[in-house]
Amino acid sequence: MQLKRLLIILAVFVGVLVVAIMGMYKSWNTFTSGGIFGMLSSKGIYKMVDGTSETVILDHKAERIIAVGPNAADLVSELAGDSVVASTAAPYQTSNGVKQRVAPDVKAIEALKPDIVIVEDDNGATDLVRPLREAGVKVALLRAPKTVKEVEDQTKAVGQLLGREDKAATLVGTMMNYIRDTESLRFARRDEPKKTVAVYNENGLYGAPDTLIQDMLKYVNVDNAAKKVDVKRSYMGKKDDLIKADPDVIIVPADVNGAGFNRDAVLNNYYNDSALANLKAIKNKKVVILANESILAKTYHIGRGIYFMAQMVYER
Repeated sequence: MQLKRLLIILAVFVGVLVVAIMGMYKSWNTFTSGGIFGMLSSKGIYKMVDGTSETVILDHKAERIIAVGPNAADLVSELAGDSVVASTAAPYQTSNGVKQRVAPDVKAIEALKPDIVIVEDDNGATDLVRPLREAGVKVALLRAPKTVKEVEDQTKAVGQLLGREDKAATLVGTMMNYIRDTESLRFARRDEPKKTVAVYNENGLYGAPDTLIQDMLKYVNVDNAAKKVDVKRSYMGKKDDLIKADPDVIIVPADVNGAGFNRDAVLNNYYNDSALANLKAIKNKKVVILANESILAKTYHIGRGIYFMAQMVYER
């Protein structure tokens, strides 16, 4: 009788223990799947603070990504490859294939069921952010970087959000390698007078204050023609500004992959322009063409653009 009673007590104890353990397990799962802990767990590593100061969080690695704008298309294609299902514009880098185009329209984007939409701050694209979020679509807005450091930080942040931190580190490493090569060129010509460089095409003179071009030229260690003639913030300089600056080198951003591109014709437009005839760059045949994708893009490819500019300035 006593043994039977002990067995009953033991069975009740085991039952209570099992229920308690199950309750604790359920509570732990609830705790770890959300809140602050969830943000710090494996579910919460996919996050970034975007250009609207919103903390964007994905609960899984993004496999369906839409890019709004050419720079966004470049960046996410480099980071996530075939996971980019569509973009609203062709990327600057022609090697970056994107499966399809999508209209910059909420319903069209929503229909593709993206895990995340990466929107670059350009050409009114920011107008899509709020309505997409109201439709329940995850969105991260990228503000246009104004410095090389901001390009680095943005690349890392998007890499973290998409779960491609290693790839982002590789891209940043490539950019910094080009910058180190630039420093080597500068060092080899350290005793030469500083040159004035103009980044100029049919759109005008680039390099106004608080622009990425201005910061890129600092890495080349040259006098920025736009700064020299005091081109105002957020404005493009004119041909008169170019003439006033009298640059040693004119760098012409161009769509070198465009069907109608003709390098000789572009150069002749400068060398045969009587208004520019007295410029040092014209007299010394120092007008050079660089691809938009390396000098005007706002991704890690600017490292290559900085190095190419330095080659034009420092190499004979």
